Formats: sequence, structure tokens, C-alpha cells
Amino acid sequence: MIHNEDCMETLSRFEDNSDIDLIITSPPYNIGNMKSNHIKYGTYANNNLPEKEYQEWQIQVLNECYRVLDDGGSMFYNHKVRIKNGRAIHPLEWILKSDFILKQEITWDMGKSANCDKIRFFPFSERIYWLVKDPKVKLSNNKKLSDVWRVVPTHKRKETKHIAVMPIQIVDNILDAFATASFVYDPFSGSGTTYKAAMNRGIRVEASELNFEYYERSLSELIEEAGE
Repeated sequence: MIHNEDCMETLSRFEDNSDIDLIITSPPYNIGNMKSNHIKYGTYANNNLPEKEYQEWQIQVLNECYRVLDDGGSMFYNHKVRIKNGRAIHPLEWILKSDFILKQEITWDMGKSANCDKIRFFPFSERIYWLVKDPKVKLSNNKKLSDVWRVVPTHKRKETKHIAVMPIQIVDNILDAFATASFVYDPFSGSGTTYKAAMNRGIRVEASELNFEYYERSLSELIEEAGE
């Protein structure tokens, strides 16, 4: 089920230490009214907040995810190093203020950059943070992956109406490493990548998406796939 609501509302209905095994998500990056050829990224709620307010909000979300996650569960949180007013802002600035334990930082090598300005080295990467409640939690690296994942996005923004779609391979890499996971949650569903990847494997999955356009489009795609 995808809930068309703020993730904090969805999270509030889960009990402490619930049966959620994995939380996989990529929140809005707070990059303002950035435009692509076909959409405005700033239409997403909470994407143009004062930086301090944004970080406080992310800490609140992370702490709620920590609360509901199973004690042996894991969260994978995708974000990137942003540039604002000439200063690099690293996601660890707020992640380390949350209740989570940082287990590992994975570099997502995107193979290309959307921001090819000539005043700095072109950013070709984002980050995926493996966060846990128990430092003894392990994964099964059956695919023998390193901590650098080269996954080049191939989606067309005109078709997805979303400027930052997470490739399904990213989620599949995570699910492959947690074969016994039976319940997955995504607080920022966006185009529905986490939901689709889990559903394809028959894993129970829930997600939250506040933006009605993204929510409606995800549902339409799921109905189409179910009818094939």
C-alpha cells in the first residue's frame, strides 16, 4: 500500500520496534525550485526550506524510522553532497545527530552529472547510508559488491515526471543482501522504485508519498503492470 500522506503520519501508526525489516528511501534534497526540461523539482513539499529547518526535519524522520524499525533491521538512506552558497553540505551533518548507528557509506557512481558547471569538479556521485540500531547487524554480500555502485540512471524525465528517479538496481542490490526481509517501508516513495522492487519479489511493502501527482502516477503504473 502507498499512502498519500506525510510520512510522519504513516510512521505514527507503527509500533515501536515493529516488524519492518528494511527502510529504503531517498528524501527530497532541499535544492529549491530547480528545473529540468519537463518538470519543476520545487513542486515537492519541503524542498526549499531554510537549511537548518530541513536538517531538523530529516533528523525527526530518521528518528521515527529508528523507532519503528525492527531491532535487527536496517535503513538505507540515499542523499548527496549539495552545494549551497559555495559551501558543500554533507548528509552526515544531520545523520550523525540522529539515533541511528552508521554502519557503512556506499558511493553511488551515477556515471554522469546533472550539474556540469565549470567552477568545480563535476559531481558524478551520490551516497547511500546503511543505518542500523544494532552494530552487530550483518548482510549477505552474495553479489560480491564493493562500496562503490556504478548504476547509470536511464529513465527519461519527460516520461516519469520526476527529476530524480532511483534506479531499481539500487533497491535490488539491497534486497539481494537481505534475502529474509519480509517487510519493507519507504517514507518518500517518489516514483515508487522501492515499492515496485519489493512487490516484484512478493515482499510485503508499504510506502508514503505526499505529492499527489507522484502518488497517482505510481498507482497507475502498478495497475498497468498487474494487468499485463
